[in-house]
Amino acid sequence: MRVEHYIEHLLYRYECVIVPGLGAFVTQKSTTEYHPNTHQFTPPTKRITFNKAIQNQDGLLAETIAKAESMDFESAKLKIQLFVEDFHAAITTDKVIDIPSLGRFCLGNEGKLSFEPNDYINYFIESFGLQEVKLKKIEETLAESTTPKVVSKVKDLYPVSSVGVSNSKPSDEVFEDKEERVPRPYLKYAAVGLIAFSLAGFGGLYQYSNRIAAHNDKEAQKAESLLQDQIQKADFNYTFSELPLSTKKKEVLLPKYHIVAGAFRVESNAEKKVRLLKAKGYDASLIGTNAYGLHQVTFGSYTDRSEALAQLRKIKANESPEAWLYVKQL
Repeated sequence: MRVEHYIEHLLYRYECVIVPGLGAFVTQKSTTEYHPNTHQFTPPTKRITFNKAIQNQDGLLAETIAKAESMDFESAKLKIQLFVEDFHAAITTDKVIDIPSLGRFCLGNEGKLSFEPNDYINYFIESFGLQEVKLKKIEETLAESTTPKVVSKVKDLYPVSSVGVSNSKPSDEVFEDKEERVPRPYLKYAAVGLIAFSLAGFGGLYQYSNRIAAHNDKEAQKAESLLQDQIQKADFNYTFSELPLSTKKKEVLLPKYHIVAGAFRVESNAEKKVRLLKAKGYDASLIGTNAYGLHQVTFGSYTDRSEALAQLRKIKANESPEAWLYVKQL
């Protein structure tokens, strides 16, 4: 992964990320803002600024790169140094550099470096997913109040005689049917019996497990004693002829510096890239996956650092400006 992507990820967690030889990216928090003209609320934000005067090495960026790419600290510092050298060469030539994840750098006529951050990136994690809220105009509406009509129904609770309707006055007494609860004592005895049966089952299982374990220990002791008897009775009588043995160790230097052409999620695409680079004359190869599970393809691997840097500059100028140097003993 490129150095600017590591800087972007660190800005979400830290208030200051220092790039030795270039400057420091500093974040500034702002609370929720209300815009009276547009009646909008803006969520809390954390924007970035650039300070060229802060260039001391705090090790945060190098340590992050070393852990992510499984390399040593010095190799991570070398990667940052190459990034800074490429930045100075590009800004001197083009005067303007756009880094999508950070912002735009401009070099003035007097050699003054200015920075304009990308306002669409909010580095405040707690505001993730929040958008601007616009107030809506509230219109008053008059609701008609209606009074519900209650209709009461009277149920005739009195029987009609066979001769005529009874003229007796209704009584105010209310009769409720109550169900008599019949005690069931047999449930109590059933529960006690179930608990006793469960305890008896667990006790029997525990005793059975103890007998099995004791039997296994006894059989293991028998097998161990039988094996020791056979070893004691065995006759070891071997002689080795004296042969001249060479203890000279041959040192093999493995390549440590790799010029990365790209990283692919699908392995077949990475193999296709290797074949394409070999057709162009490069000693391309696959060097495994990185910390993100991507298959890395290289233009070539070298044991000498000076040779690797020379080839990297040549490839960046003629073949791929996105190429970078990966330092690790594979």
